[in-house]
Amino acid sequence: MGDNHNLSDYEAASEEFSWDDIFAEADWEAPGDLNIAHEVCDRHAADKDRVALYQVSEDGDLTTVPFWQLAEESNQFANLLESMGVERGDRVFSYMPRIPEHYVAMVGTLKRGAVWGSVNERFGPEGIAYRLADCDTSVVLTTTDNRETVAEALEDVPSVEQVITVDRGDGVPDGDIAFGDRLEGAERNYETADTGGDDNALLYYTSGTTGPAKGVLHEHRWIAGVAATQRYTMDIKPGDCYWSTADLGWLTGPINTLGAWFWGATMFTYEGEFDPAEWAELLDEHPITILFSVPTAYRMLRENESLLDDVSLDLRLAGSVGEPLSPGVVTWGEETLGVTILDTYGQTETGNFIINNYPSMEVRPGSMGKPIPGVEAAIVDPDTGEVVEPGETGQIAERPDFPCFFAEYWEKPEKTASCFVDGPDGEWYLSGDLAYRDEDGYFWFEGRADDVIISSGYRIGPFEVESALGEHEAVAEAAVVPKPDPERTNIVKAYVVPSEGYEPSDSLAEDIKTKVKTDLAAHEYPREVEFREEMPKTVTGKIRRTELQDLAQAEAEAGDD
Repeated sequence: MGDNHNLSDYEAASEEFSWDDIFAEADWEAPGDLNIAHEVCDRHAADKDRVALYQVSEDGDLTTVPFWQLAEESNQFANLLESMGVERGDRVFSYMPRIPEHYVAMVGTLKRGAVWGSVNERFGPEGIAYRLADCDTSVVLTTTDNRETVAEALEDVPSVEQVITVDRGDGVPDGDIAFGDRLEGAERNYETADTGGDDNALLYYTSGTTGPAKGVLHEHRWIAGVAATQRYTMDIKPGDCYWSTADLGWLTGPINTLGAWFWGATMFTYEGEFDPAEWAELLDEHPITILFSVPTAYRMLRENESLLDDVSLDLRLAGSVGEPLSPGVVTWGEETLGVTILDTYGQTETGNFIINNYPSMEVRPGSMGKPIPGVEAAIVDPDTGEVVEPGETGQIAERPDFPCFFAEYWEKPEKTASCFVDGPDGEWYLSGDLAYRDEDGYFWFEGRADDVIISSGYRIGPFEVESALGEHEAVAEAAVVPKPDPERTNIVKAYVVPSEGYEPSDSLAEDIKTKVKTDLAAHEYPREVEFREEMPKTVTGKIRRTELQDLAQAEAEAGDD
């Protein structure tokens, strides 16, 4: 099964794997001498026909950026940073859409030896200011469209000395450095910083859903980890056109972009936000062979699958990250997209997707898959660090010894230390995510440690219930939370966004409950179903269960009065 894949035999690869083999693929003597920018860009520039990026604007215009152009323009950006006084290790952050200048700046910053970070455009001034101030950012890159938002944020960030602005037609404000003008006059050659694997490279912040966002620092060795995932999980091959829908404002963007560029693959990006009709058109018009997105996007494509009826697809592989992928969406992908959507799991701290499904391995819909070769992962008791038995729930944990594992939370040593537990056989990093591992080594996600519902003494993982809800034809999206109950401690309450063509009603709610009770166990079905027009979501598109839980709590308290 899988002879045509980069990872043809998972078990054999796991036994034989060595990170030295990935480092050996680098141009420099890695990991001692290693710079991400050189490995993902400059070493491919000699092939004048090799394309790094196809970018489609919101107006539908296509821009093609070959590797040689990316190398020259990132050299110019590195020279610009040097002329501005940006030193090795200084933080350079972006607040930008998916435009070619964004990718140029990321590579150029790494060439300079500075630390690259980014903030997603969905954050407002307060979220931007917190991140920039926390790490004493010295330079911000933005666009004229975003300049007012950045200006408001910078009122609380004294460390930022200069703003580089890309002119989107409104004219660059006085005092800003005009990206296009300054690059045009900059030298096209640059001697890339002589960094090593242990030098700082990337600083990305957690989404902040469980407390203040934390700055997660990664070093140049990070590139070996993401290169391995792109080779083995995403099965990168020469000639692939890879559409990662992720924004560079989240670490998923660099994971896919820089990991694929390590192998010289071609990336595709679309400037606009998710729109099922637009995405269907892009998949029809462009020879996209690999699609990587989030469960919400796949669910919305399924809701609007008629848009794909006349689309000519070139897909050979699809991937997903962010939230668990329900079995129904996996089945839909096979039937409609013609590919099995491979679920992946990772965190900003792991720097990568480290428990995944693979194209050559049997996919068990609903499972996260197995650890990537080179990463030791287990389900452990978070108090003792002991590995639990198959089928038993515990925390997902990893040995902190793989290249893309984070160096630290930015200047928070106590917070960093609190993530680890000493087990009988060594140290584990605790993810805070609950799961179990079956007899065959597949991992099954159950929820965040603080999301699990206790009802009548049973521990109920929300994901399994949400997956069952999603299988009902009337359910577009669903989330379950605990609602306090005097008899059962809590009951399972479901919030449901109905599919198009279905009207909320008591009878529909009962039908949904009955299906879940039939598919799962009697103690797991939602005893209450409440219909909503939309779900509250984080800026990453994840359902904000804490907000729904607060609503259920308030409702229970009101009922007690």
